[in-house]
Amino acid sequence: MVRTGLVTAGLVLMVTTAGCAELAPVAPPEARSETVRAVTPTTSVDLEAGEPQLEGFTDLERAALRIRSIGCGGVRTGSGFAIGERVLVTNRHVVAGATTLEVSTFDGTDIDVRTSGAATVADLAIVRTRERLPASITLAPGNPEVGQTVTAVGYPLGGPLTTTDGQVLGYRADPVAKSDLPMLLNSAPVEHGSSGSPLVDISGELVGVVYASTGPGRTYAVPIDVLEDLLEQPEAFASKTDCDD
Repeated sequence: MVRTGLVTAGLVLMVTTAGCAELAPVAPPEARSETVRAVTPTTSVDLEAGEPQLEGFTDLERAALRIRSIGCGGVRTGSGFAIGERVLVTNRHVVAGATTLEVSTFDGTDIDVRTSGAATVADLAIVRTRERLPASITLAPGNPEVGQTVTAVGYPLGGPLTTTDGQVLGYRADPVAKSDLPMLLNSAPVEHGSSGSPLVDISGELVGVVYASTGPGRTYAVPIDVLEDLLEQPEAFASKTDCDD
């Protein structure tokens, strides 16, 4: 179903069946403020872990993940982030109807997925992996205040790791009607494929999960208090995710 004037941040690369709708165009490049990582990392060895470690990336960038969802007759790309050694968060619409989920890290390493489940009260999903993730993000103790600076970190268009900055504009009704709870409206620019990106404050703590945009400078995120409430209710995440209507 196409919602006029609404852009969900996930990207549909191939569409052959109903339920994976083609999305509206995003803001032109001049309307965006972003930093694209172009780091050539060096390799060192963690003597205690006995494993090679890539340098030149922050823990926040190491925790951000690229996701490819294969199913619903096509392929979607999205973003996600680790909140534990083998647990990551993304959007429900990113994993909806997936027969295969492909997760990769900042350096292109593929991660084997064990299970996934979508929340029934917000555009959130939990994915559990078999392998240890390279880094995780700390959850903020509460929702950010209006005017606070925030940063989105993800993989727009399925491309390189990208960060965009903005401010918290307020709390509004969910524009895609996946929740009756207030959602966090901010001005950090996003594109298709940014769905599931972590939204962090200036200390690098998680304050929201990006999931939609209604226009340039109007990005919606599930606020941290909603995510924390759901994480305390494992039954809120269904183990099967059907294709979105």
